[in-house]
Amino acid sequence: MEKPHAGERRAILLAESVNANVILLDEKAARSVVVDRGLRVTGTLGILGEAAWRGMTDLGAAIDQLRKTNFRYSPALLKAILDRLAAR
Repeated sequence: MEKPHAGERRAILLAESVNANVILLDEKAARSVVVDRGLRVTGTLGILGEAAWRGMTDLGAAIDQLRKTNFRYSPALLKAILDRLAAR
């Protein structure tokens, strides 16, 4: 299994040291380490979805911007987030 990069390792250690409620990580290798350590993790789509739920951002516009980059995401996760917003 791939190991988290140095920056991700530092972020995990910081989250543990401050007893963070959640840590923002997108890479699978880092996410699995965090889950194994009992920390709650979310990714970019999770943050954007929560911001949209709270009326703080336009999720469609944010996703359009992400699609112009090399950002990779799970279509199933995006659908779940969009479904949650639609059910609101």
